[in-house]
Amino acid sequence: MASLGLATRALWSLRAVKAPLTGPAFVSSQRFIHTSLSAFEESKSEDTTAAAAATAEDDTAEAPASKKLPYRRRKFHQWLQSEGARFEKPSFSGPNFISETPFPMNPLFKPTPPMSNVAKEEIYKLHRSDSTKWTPRQLGMKYNISIKRVEAILRLKHLEKEMIAEGFVPQENFTKGMEQLMGVKAERSAAITEPLTDILPQVGSPKFEAVDEEETFTAEDAARVLKRRPLAEIKARLLEEEQKRPFKLVDSIKGVAQHEPVPTTPISRNSAETSARFKFTFVDTSKKATLIREKDGTLHQVHQS
Repeated sequence: MASLGLATRALWSLRAVKAPLTGPAFVSSQRFIHTSLSAFEESKSEDTTAAAAATAEDDTAEAPASKKLPYRRRKFHQWLQSEGARFEKPSFSGPNFISETPFPMNPLFKPTPPMSNVAKEEIYKLHRSDSTKWTPRQLGMKYNISIKRVEAILRLKHLEKEMIAEGFVPQENFTKGMEQLMGVKAERSAAITEPLTDILPQVGSPKFEAVDEEETFTAEDAARVLKRRPLAEIKARLLEEEQKRPFKLVDSIKGVAQHEPVPTTPISRNSAETSARFKFTFVDTSKKATLIREKDGTLHQVHQS
């Protein structure tokens, strides 16, 4: 009976163990096990991510070393580390040339800085204030530039004023930045001069004239030997022509003669051939026909006169 009682107790103990556990103690144990598993999984995922990132960095670092760059590319990187490093932050007090001149193979080419926008504005205002007094010649003598340059400045400035009046916004900040990079000064140096007019005579074969040491040989004598008019006479003639045809600013839009539209006949329209900027003209020499493709893609044929 004693052995039977022990067996019964043992079976009851096994059933108690197999039965589902309930109560606060089991819940806390279950939470502890779940938390431990979650922390283990998170640490495992972090380790995996860190290992993947380290592998990617190693691959990235080994990629340039394994892939050999071309010779010119390597030289370029070497130049960036040595001489080219100063171009990362360029100087705003002068031109940023690779060497002392813009073209190292041509050291004799030393361009002068362009005129500042302030000086161009002064030239335009002086001419507009009194065009009879401040002619292109007088302005050229004042600013030591050629007459053709003065005329070009006046025309471009006049066009700029017209465009501003129509709503165009000029890029003033871009102009200031470029002037700083090119070393443009507000006041043009007096040492920078150019002739008022370019007189280029037709030069032929060289001529030699034997002249005694004590004999004077003037420009008029040289013109007589070369069978040309003296330079002073040529300048006087040019000045007389300028006075006969004074310089005048003409409105670029209103002053240009408007051509009559050419009579055309629409042929077809292709939406795939549209262009927001350009209009094309085609000439078929075999058929002696002229076609015009409008911006909206319409194709016109020009009537032959």
